[in-house]
Amino acid sequence: MTDSAADPREPLTDLSDADLVERARRGDGPAFELIVRRHNQALFRAARAVLDDEDQAQEAVQEAYLNAFTHLDSYQGRASLKTWLIRIAVNQAISIKRRQRPVVSLDEKIAVLQSKQSEEDGMASFIADQHTPETAADRQEMQHLLELAIRRLPEIYRSVFMLRAVEGLSVADSAFCLDINEALVKKRLSRARDLLRQDLAQRMEARASDAFEFAGKRCDAVTAHVMAELARQGMTQPV
Repeated sequence: MTDSAADPREPLTDLSDADLVERARRGDGPAFELIVRRHNQALFRAARAVLDDEDQAQEAVQEAYLNAFTHLDSYQGRASLKTWLIRIAVNQAISIKRRQRPVVSLDEKIAVLQSKQSEEDGMASFIADQHTPETAADRQEMQHLLELAIRRLPEIYRSVFMLRAVEGLSVADSAFCLDINEALVKKRLSRARDLLRQDLAQRMEARASDAFEFAGKRCDAVTAHVMAELARQGMTQPV
């Protein structure tokens, strides 16, 4: 028997996911509500990786929770609750996407998009490279650019990157959520990083001409100061 069953007075926020599941199985609404709040962000990120529309991603998350609640008895704890819920959310998102357009086979996607480059399993250096600006405003702008680049990734790479790099799931858990093997998770993650680097590099180069812009108030201030000094020294005539 879990601690939650032994002591129903224990605060919900102190309980593990396993304890909350046991309570939710007995119809404890607040326990399941806390499960939802704990894992909302992870499920939304997973669904958003599959679906282009945020409202549809939210719908997928909602349906995933409803599905999970009605099948709590099937959760046996072999995977973490978070991983189990993410897999349900991904499947729900895929179901929504299939209703929108004809399905392109996974083999077709891989044939078009798969990279021949070697895989390097690790994303810490990539994330560090993308967050080097020192000011908060610059970091926020860089985060925005990265989010847009992630959205532009093909779905098979976006979903892996979202789970591994953004949500921090292990290779094994990511493979479980996406129902693919671990080697494919590693390969797609490597390709996702390459695509993101290329995307960000191209967009940064396109904006390079705007770097160190000196206009507006700063330009006016320098111009006024120089002209005032020249006038003071009698080197120019006032207009």
